[in-house]
Amino acid sequence: MTQHSAATGKSDAGAHIVMVIAVLIFGMNYVIGRLAIGEVPAYTLGFTRWTFAALLLLPFAWRHLKADRERLVANWKLLVLAGFLMPFMGAGVTYVALTHTTAINGGVIQTSMPVMIVILAWIFLREKTTTTQWLGTALAILGVLYLIARGDPQVLLSLSFNLGDAILIACNLGLAGYSIAVRRLPAGIHPLSLLICVCAVGGIIHVPFFVTEVATGQVPVPGPVAYVSLVFVAIFPSVVAIMCWNKAIARLGAPRAGYYMYLTPVTAALFGIPLLGETISMFHVIGGAVIIAGVTLSSRKPKADPA
Repeated sequence: MTQHSAATGKSDAGAHIVMVIAVLIFGMNYVIGRLAIGEVPAYTLGFTRWTFAALLLLPFAWRHLKADRERLVANWKLLVLAGFLMPFMGAGVTYVALTHTTAINGGVIQTSMPVMIVILAWIFLREKTTTTQWLGTALAILGVLYLIARGDPQVLLSLSFNLGDAILIACNLGLAGYSIAVRRLPAGIHPLSLLICVCAVGGIIHVPFFVTEVATGQVPVPGPVAYVSLVFVAIFPSVVAIMCWNKAIARLGAPRAGYYMYLTPVTAALFGIPLLGETISMFHVIGGAVIIAGVTLSSRKPKADPA
């Protein structure tokens, strides 16, 4: 092995480790959201997560914000949209969903996000989509429906499925929409500038919901669960995990990195079973397998036309 290939392999190994850390945090975020029920109101979690993330990032992002000022001001509408789609709809409302469903369900449903990106990219960006991708999309949607039906089609026919699962699907649409929105931004905006703007907008959007919770007496219950939950969401999912994810993608590329999302339900189960007493059922296994098969097919890019 040459010195260059050895260095490359070492760098890739580091990127894989960083990606695993990110996915562990993403999966743990579902568990924390579920664990905090009754201890920390849902929108208080969201407000804390994005407001403190912005404050923590500010010292590191300040010089980039100054350099990107003109581009950020010129694209403020897209930044506000991104701040609504990811921090609020995609993440903040997830804590509301987790008051109705399990952390494991949240992890499994999140694996379908790449399929939602394919659909939204076809609608809004007019990206070419192959028959194989559409087949994969249909398969993944079938897997999600099987999951929220708990393996019983009659549940769907009677429209008696779990409300939290339905909300989680909407949350993942928000995350997918975020990925489409940021593609519209011009090149040259530093990742830290983008991240802190999105965090700040997310925190601001949470304000009226947070104030409503406080005004109606819904405040954190002092204790270890509340303290751990608030500190965790303020530091890890919005700062550490996203920076790890972006760093790994820059090294591995989005297609290779995307497969790590399949570990999210594994992580949610790894922590959710001992901490929350949740269990894995056969519908989780079957639904998750169908979703992953569908996402794998839908992730196959169209072949470039020969020159």
